[in-house]
Amino acid sequence: MSRNKRPGPETEIHIAERERALREAGAARSPSHHADLERLFAAHRDRIRALCLRMTGDPARADELVQESLLVAYSRLPEFHGGARFGTWIYGIARNLCLNAIRKKTDFLSEDGVIEAADPSGGVWKGLRREERAALLRDAAATLAPDEQDAAHLRYVEGLGLERIDAILGLTGSGARAVLQRARRKLRAEVLTRLEEAGHGRSFLDST
Repeated sequence: MSRNKRPGPETEIHIAERERALREAGAARSPSHHADLERLFAAHRDRIRALCLRMTGDPARADELVQESLLVAYSRLPEFHGGARFGTWIYGIARNLCLNAIRKKTDFLSEDGVIEAADPSGGVWKGLRREERAALLRDAAATLAPDEQDAAHLRYVEGLGLERIDAILGLTGSGARAVLQRARRKLRAEVLTRLEEAGHGRSFLDST
């Protein structure tokens, strides 16, 4: 059988059942079972990558999520009982991981105090579509000084930690922490202003 040819439903169930039995018995896999596992997952890799790329828009992050999806699916393979096709099952795992990755990226705004948890605008921010949040943040960031723009991009778009930002930008002393403190104040003011201009200001929030 070709490496990328998808096994049929009965074969999918058989592979999962065999893997479950081996794990329960603490037994080693045979070369043929190992090959079946590789073939099962390889058959869905391209479709999963297409999903991850479509949802994140980032080839490198998509590749990371593909690998994570395959690892999670492999660890949970004994849970697969054939209620749906294996492709549907693993596709759902990948989709949830992508959604979590997107959610974590946008949550940097509240975690770092740009939009504070107690701020009424926080609910509106989370209620916007991902594309709307990205566009609003991009426009707001354009008002920052160059060093603030660089630090904000690395923190809120790339999701990097402070030490990594210091190293990339060559910052010393208070470094990225101080730059981001200034950027947060400016970003928060710009984000709130733009939310109000878009009809999502405090008066709207107070009436909901």
